[in-house]
Amino acid sequence: MQLQQIIDLLLEIIISPLFLFLVIMIIVVLAARRISRSKSSSSIPVVKQIRRMTAQLDKGKDLTDPSVSTRDDIITKKFNLQMKALGLEPATDSGYIPVSHTPLARFLQERGVQEDTVSAILAGLLEENSEDDVREIISAAAESPGVDLTGTELEKAQDLAVNEWTNARRMRET
Repeated sequence: MQLQQIIDLLLEIIISPLFLFLVIMIIVVLAARRISRSKSSSSIPVVKQIRRMTAQLDKGKDLTDPSVSTRDDIITKKFNLQMKALGLEPATDSGYIPVSHTPLARFLQERGVQEDTVSAILAGLLEENSEDDVREIISAAAESPGVDLTGTELEKAQDLAVNEWTNARRMRET
């Protein structure tokens, strides 16, 4: 008789609406979880490459090398995008080390100013606190030997220096 009572009790539990509701909810949650896993993992490029490689192995074909970006490529790409956002043009002949020449540096080098003088001017700009101080640095540099800036060229160099100083300050604030 006890066996019959246990079976009746189990049937009452299985037939109850609460049990049926719980079973349906578990099935829905498991189905949703499976669908979300299959969509998210198939959209990842690495998973696609692994699936492609396993399919090639199953078919007995030679494996193709997966496309991979090196760390240097990723860093260089980010650096170039940031430089262009600032209005600067990154050099392309420097290999993996991103190097740039600011508009002021290019302008001064086109006028025959030595590279070490240009780098000293640029380093001095970053330490100044006002636009007038920046203009004074360019004026003082124009009076030094080997620098031939007069009139409109001097004014243009001063304007480029102020723009560069402003960009550098903006970058430091962010």
